[in-house]
Amino acid sequence: MNTLIPTTGLFWGILTCYVFFVLGAGLFFARNNKSTEDFFFGGRRFSWWLIAMSMLATGVGSHSFAKYASKGFEYGFSSTMTYMNDWFFMPLLLFGWIPIIYYMKVNSIPEYFQRRFNSTVRNLSTFTMLLYLVGYIGIGLLALGSLLQPILGWEINTIIIVVAVISGIYVSLGGQTAIIFTDFLQGIILLFAGLLIFGLGIAYLGGFDSFWNNLSIANKLPLADFNSPPDFNFAGIFWQDGVVGSVGFAFMNQAVIMRFLAARSVVHARRATIMNVLVFLPIGTIAVSNSGWVARAIANTSPDVIAETTNPNGIFTVVAGIVSGSEAIFAFLVAAVVAALMSSLDSQINASAAVAVNDIYTPLSKNPSEKTRLRVSMFTSLLVTFIGIQAAFLFSKYGTIYEAHGAFHSVVTPPMVTVIFLGIFWKRFSSRAAVLTFILGGIFILLGIEYPKTFVQPFSHGIEFVEEKPWSYIRALYNVFACVSIGIIVTLFTKPPKNYDKIKGLTIWTIKDGPQYFKGSDVNKNAGITIQFSGAEVEVTQKDNNEVSLPKNYMDKIKGNKGDLIYISDHRWYLGGLKSTHARLGSVSDNNKVIISKDVSDHAQFNLSEDLIVELEV
Repeated sequence: MNTLIPTTGLFWGILTCYVFFVLGAGLFFARNNKSTEDFFFGGRRFSWWLIAMSMLATGVGSHSFAKYASKGFEYGFSSTMTYMNDWFFMPLLLFGWIPIIYYMKVNSIPEYFQRRFNSTVRNLSTFTMLLYLVGYIGIGLLALGSLLQPILGWEINTIIIVVAVISGIYVSLGGQTAIIFTDFLQGIILLFAGLLIFGLGIAYLGGFDSFWNNLSIANKLPLADFNSPPDFNFAGIFWQDGVVGSVGFAFMNQAVIMRFLAARSVVHARRATIMNVLVFLPIGTIAVSNSGWVARAIANTSPDVIAETTNPNGIFTVVAGIVSGSEAIFAFLVAAVVAALMSSLDSQINASAAVAVNDIYTPLSKNPSEKTRLRVSMFTSLLVTFIGIQAAFLFSKYGTIYEAHGAFHSVVTPPMVTVIFLGIFWKRFSSRAAVLTFILGGIFILLGIEYPKTFVQPFSHGIEFVEEKPWSYIRALYNVFACVSIGIIVTLFTKPPKNYDKIKGLTIWTIKDGPQYFKGSDVNKNAGITIQFSGAEVEVTQKDNNEVSLPKNYMDKIKGNKGDLIYISDHRWYLGGLKSTHARLGSVSDNNKVIISKDVSDHAQFNLSEDLIVELEV
């Protein structure tokens, strides 16, 4: 079955408008970037609902449409099990990891390792993190190339280069603020398009009953068989996607960490996470998988329309061409896949640049100015994009995108995830154990690849051995077991420290120290109180001391003290925190005016014809 190949300008017009919108967003939001704090974290000021949608868009990329639609086509509803593993570790994320990294002002995972362990662990994790992020970029580029190739008729390498250049330019210009706001729109587009193709597919098949009846019993099962077939089984998928993949994505993916850190507070980061896991991800699961289910229903009854030999990587495109019915709808569906790629790719590029600048350039340079760091950040975004193109070319030789992504996860992620978890939940876990987890863990991972029958077979759960891809999924369990065992054994044979003052706030057992570190002084127990006042009451001074001074009546209402942290924002909630910033309370103003320093006003870009809100923070 040949897919619809557009021959008019309508298709290109829609795609071109979308590309110019993205580039325009980069230029528009570039004006907000006064520092690397703005470029990488958007000023840490955004509301939970905006962060939640951005997190969804980051997680649901074009690789999702390619991966899960392909498994939906091959195996039916069991494709969803790969996407529904996030709930079981959510308490650890909400009440452990998020407050640790937020309150301790951690800018990157390697920086956390420096403070929790030492510089050697930081260096090892920096290399691992960059490898992980560049691999993610490569997978995303390859996925979009696979989906667009049958439509555009271009060489897949050409598509990869074009998309990468566009993404690199816009991220280099706009940074995190551009990413968050464009991701919000892109998240809505990809969810709507994913559900639209499901509706169109059901209509094409003659209704839901016809769709359902055209699936076999095996296609309707929610879970894969326990240990078969070797390329898609419950045991392997759970350990690869549910543990190594999902936990790694939430706890060590720098792009996701930067979303948490872009929230206005820990409370908002938690709300965003809950909304993403409990609401957006289930909807996203249906959006990215259903074209595979529709394809399976069509193939079961009309093999002349969709043959069994159809390349599963491009099944979304095939189904879109069949069920859309018009070039405009087809172009919109393709634009949605491009949106999905851009929403993931932009985050990974920005995250890679953050690691390169914060963990390589800054420690090696001699007190670089903030302006220089910002310039280097923009340049690094372009460099990382170029390296990601090479990664995409490498992954294209592997086979299916699902298997390439899974194998990549299972090899790169286990040492980092192990060190993060043991570092958070075990105070005694030592620096020496962390170093050897990376080094010896890496050696055992390579031994498992080279000698799978010796090292991986004991963990295989009876899964059939395939010479070309020996236990490619269950290998994740072996890799995690090897890394965790090394970390525990070395720690037990290492003399424990006499006290744990060095790691206050960096483990779940010392998390109570985090808010005080974040503020720099004792925490105000009245945190959460808000006041609202007119912009006409505001007077902007020429001082750059990051302070807001309130009249006595407002100071009494908010129950704040000089030096307390506050969040000051435009009252219009739908801006999502765009016109807001954090500041310190100054002395009580003596002229019944709200005195705002120039740097606070410039950063938030307030419209003083609108009301402003001040909330007392920790």
